Amino acid sequence: MLARLRSFVLRVKPALPALILGIGAILRIAGTGSSAIWFDESNTVYRGHIPFMTLFTEHSERSGDLFLELLLRPLLAISDSVWMLRLPSMVAGLISLWLVWKLMRRLSFTLPQQIYASALVACLPGLLWMAQDGRSYSLVTCLFLAALWFALESQWLGLLAVCGLLIYTHSTAAVYAATALLIALYLYPWKVRRIFLVGVLVAISWIPAIYRMSDYFIVQQPWQPVLTLDWFLFATVQTIWPMPWPGYFALYCSATLLVTLFLFASRIRARGRIVLLLAWLVPYLLLILYCLVLKSNVINYRTLMPIILPFAMWLGWELGTRRLLVHLPRLAWIWMLLLGLVLYDPAYRGARLDQVANYIRSQWRTGDTLVYTTVTTGLPFDYYLSDLPHTWSPIVTEPYFLGISTITHTELPTPTGDVSRSWVVIPYEKVLITPDEWTELDDLVHHQPPHLRMVYVQTASIDIYLVEEP
Repeated sequence: MLARLRSFVLRVKPALPALILGIGAILRIAGTGSSAIWFDESNTVYRGHIPFMTLFTEHSERSGDLFLELLLRPLLAISDSVWMLRLPSMVAGLISLWLVWKLMRRLSFTLPQQIYASALVACLPGLLWMAQDGRSYSLVTCLFLAALWFALESQWLGLLAVCGLLIYTHSTAAVYAATALLIALYLYPWKVRRIFLVGVLVAISWIPAIYRMSDYFIVQQPWQPVLTLDWFLFATVQTIWPMPWPGYFALYCSATLLVTLFLFASRIRARGRIVLLLAWLVPYLLLILYCLVLKSNVINYRTLMPIILPFAMWLGWELGTRRLLVHLPRLAWIWMLLLGLVLYDPAYRGARLDQVANYIRSQWRTGDTLVYTTVTTGLPFDYYLSDLPHTWSPIVTEPYFLGISTITHTELPTPTGDVSRSWVVIPYEKVLITPDEWTELDDLVHHQPPHLRMVYVQTASIDIYLVEEP
């Protein structure tokens, strides 16, 4: 009996990496529709219906995700459902799993290295979040992995195509294209002329995007305009574990990242190790350098998310080696991977707005109206409640993040024109809303506490007030 069991284990073990990646694909597909829409996604839906020729110049989107918008255009013409919205990210996440499989084999991972890397890639909460979010970061990751593959295979036309496309996927993705070219140079230094030519052609293809960014480039965090050590550490941890953090969990996260530093204590010069180390460390350092030199912070959990996948592959490579210093990081990451999976919920991203919208409908009375105070509340609420009477308050005037002037404020008055109750929606934003504006908002809701509060992981909470009109 034991002999048969051992034989079965030996037969199944080589298939474990593919099986684990398959589980990762199932997790990505299963969670795609679990979260309610949030502002960034609702803005993407909004832009899916504005005139096509304004996509590159209209300022309601500042991250430069033209490629995603072109992919979504025909999909959103069919349906505005969250599944259609997130389909490109989900498909990019699945292709990324396939590219991970190909890269592991190309970089000669041993079976233990494949198992550890596959588990991290398949199940890290940050990677699940990215593949289920209707934004461009999953596409950036997919294109970056493709660039690594083309660099390894010295396929210059493919490398040119994906590097040229990266900056149109997100403005910060230029660092990933630069990293892919650097890795190509490391792998094939005797082909420096060809790589230089690819770099020149990539730069030429970027001219329209650079022109756009010179005219209007706002990616930085308004809540933390200058990069600090505290914010840097917070963003790094949130990138890998985007979820509410109990006190003990934040401690575990910090300890896990700390013991990971032990893995750098190695003189192994295997090509796979160096390529993957460059793949995540170089863009990480380039983003930090940009923030420090220009004194403008572009680092947050979203802009760091494309780094996680090459980091997970490098980490899997390290954890699968037979070194004494690997044991403690290995135990820490196994524990954190299991704990992260237990605590992670895809619905965190949308703060259950769909359930809040259903509650408002269930409590709605004739004469009620919705009052939106910012576009960050109005667009996502309007996605679910656009058929209910609603209006926009002019109190908040912050123009770049809360009151984007190019977003059309549609209104639907009450049929009788007589408002009996107001559902006032206000973001709990203490940085971008001034004290004087808060005083006016407090007057608007008659100085009462919120009726409901929606707590987001990635952005300000939203309060809903039910105000009885005199």
